[in-house]
Amino acid sequence: MSAPEDFTIDPQTVKELQLLEAALSDVDLEIAAKQYLMTRDIFASRRSTIAKIPAFWAVVFEHAQRDLEAAITADDTELLVKGLVDIEVARPGIPASATPSDCGKDKFGEPRSVAFRFHFKDNDWIADKVLEKHFHYRYAKDGTAGLVSEPVKINWKAGKDLTQGLTDAAYNLWVAQKGNAAQEARRRARQGRPQGPATRAAKQLPEYKALAAMLEDADKAEGAISFFNFFSYRGRWISEAESIYPSAIDYYMEDDAELSELDIEDDDSDEEDVEMS
Repeated sequence: MSAPEDFTIDPQTVKELQLLEAALSDVDLEIAAKQYLMTRDIFASRRSTIAKIPAFWAVVFEHAQRDLEAAITADDTELLVKGLVDIEVARPGIPASATPSDCGKDKFGEPRSVAFRFHFKDNDWIADKVLEKHFHYRYAKDGTAGLVSEPVKINWKAGKDLTQGLTDAAYNLWVAQKGNAAQEARRRARQGRPQGPATRAAKQLPEYKALAAMLEDADKAEGAISFFNFFSYRGRWISEAESIYPSAIDYYMEDDAELSELDIEDDDSDEEDVEMS
């Protein structure tokens, strides 16, 4: 077969293809937003039904380990069984006024932004009743775009931190970075200098060095990393986490035999059923 002849594509044709690709992307976003609005009440009803099933979410996460690309440790499972009562997924970027009958991407805000809410009852590990993790869809100056997040502060009870201090260290670094970035921006503005790379400045912070040392120690120990490090990450796992919520029933029913393997004890036989919000 002879080699294809050299040819040149008209720049206008390339531009047309790019515009068509953008139009397809807009349609995908509109469909995603409408699907969320149309299924929101169904998922709310599903939450009420799930509330009747003991340790439902613990089983879901056990079965979803391979998709999360992370271990659900034995300690994680115990917390999930005895403490986690509900999970919500919301799309805060979609305006409250939006309806499924609306037309046009501009009516739906930014449906790619997502929030996960983990609801807990009283337990031996976490003082928080709700842990909320947000991922915001943002555009960078170089034209790229993606989901970004901020570390969540988990109020671990004394001696019960399943992440061995990693979530606290990640949160402390984020707080220090915010303060350092603001201070550096003011200093450069006074001097009339352009802003420098934030990453280079962050590496000089003691909080960065402390977190780096902890991560190195954890790597050397070769132990399983707790699922709760999810709350520290600034972008990882988002696609997998999004897929678990709508598919929770499938994960739960994946292997009924495994339900018996979870050591679920009713420590308080007179404990009232948890009321789901």
